[in-house]
Amino acid sequence: MRQAAAALLLATLPAGGPLAQGSVAQGPPWTERLVELAPAMRACLEGQPPEAMVVLAWPMNRGLAMSRLLLPGGARQDCVADLGTGRVERRDPVAPDQRMPGEGIQSFMLDRRCVDARRIEDSAGKVLGWLAYPACG
Repeated sequence: MRQAAAALLLATLPAGGPLAQGSVAQGPPWTERLVELAPAMRACLEGQPPEAMVVLAWPMNRGLAMSRLLLPGGARQDCVADLGTGRVERRDPVAPDQRMPGEGIQSFMLDRRCVDARRIEDSAGKVLGWLAYPACG
């Protein structure tokens, strides 16, 4: 399952895009879809320690999205949630050696933790969360 998810993510990354160029200012591709992914990311962060953050996310089939969480102490977890309802389908621990391209370059958090965090809003202006660097958290 994780290998299939990794292959799917790699297939969606543009050749010569931000990851290939190492551009942090532009952000990894998943950060361009924050508003779309926010319901799933927020659901996955709900009930986790306040320091938890999403370090990678991508849409899946059937209206689901995968969010990779970084938890206090360095543990990581993959969380699958419904984009429409925000219902968490499952959570799986991630082995330390299973890193994905773009993981941890930027992170999505529910609360603002540093002054340079970027506020993420929906079209109505509702704050969905904050985008920053993992060291900010």
